Amino acid sequence: MAERGGVNGARGERIEALMVRQGWQVNALARAMGVHRNLISGWKAGKPISSDALERLTVALETTRLYIETGEGDAHYNRGVPPALLLKQLADSLGLDPADE
Repeated sequence: MAERGGVNGARGERIEALMVRQGWQVNALARAMGVHRNLISGWKAGKPISSDALERLTVALETTRLYIETGEGDAHYNRGVPPALLLKQLADSLGLDPADE
């Protein structure tokens, strides 16, 4: 993994490692989350993540907001429901249309 600077760079490294652990490719994760693939690439590079997108990312990567943001706590959090279903439920509850992102 390439070394990135600062807090956001470390966050990007955690996102990348979680994606590998869960077997996500950028395009598939973007589709599942309803975002453009460039956003995910940006997050991995340390760019900001909106609160809504961060919540969807935690669902897809089966982790917690705390772990993504700080690296603290358990990296793995299993909600007992398939991430794809949780992502759909979350998007529906927020009134999000994947085509809008």
